[in-house]
Amino acid sequence: MHSENISTNFYTSLLGFLLTAKQHLISIGAEHGLTSIQAITLMLLEEHADCPMKRLGQVFHCDASNITGIVDGLERKGLVSRENDQADRRVKTVRISAAGRALRGRVLEQLIRDSNYLFGPLSDAEAKQFVHIVEKLDPHKKPA
Repeated sequence: MHSENISTNFYTSLLGFLLTAKQHLISIGAEHGLTSIQAITLMLLEEHADCPMKRLGQVFHCDASNITGIVDGLERKGLVSRENDQADRRVKTVRISAAGRALRGRVLEQLIRDSNYLFGPLSDAEAKQFVHIVEKLDPHKKPA
């Protein structure tokens, strides 16, 4: 267990960092006509994989009707499509469209370009190490 390595202000510091990063993403998304939840959802969608709507509900801890509204908005903007799962037609999935991939790419480029906004206090080596650690800890990524 690594609990002895966690300082008393770790979670408040982490929360502050995450909220700042979230607000930055939301601001960039707004520049592209996205609501806050639409911007976050678009970033969570993988480029070449369908995402079950139920999974989005689990990620956001909300019920299906909320996810339906989010996906409806993204669909109206031509950024995603909703489809039946090939293996189970009862399951609805969300697929990012070409326009959605392009917008997601522009938002990611802007986030990367503006990364000093978040990483300014770190040296280049610290920033590289931090990115590596966060990528390693991401529970939504499949192991390589």
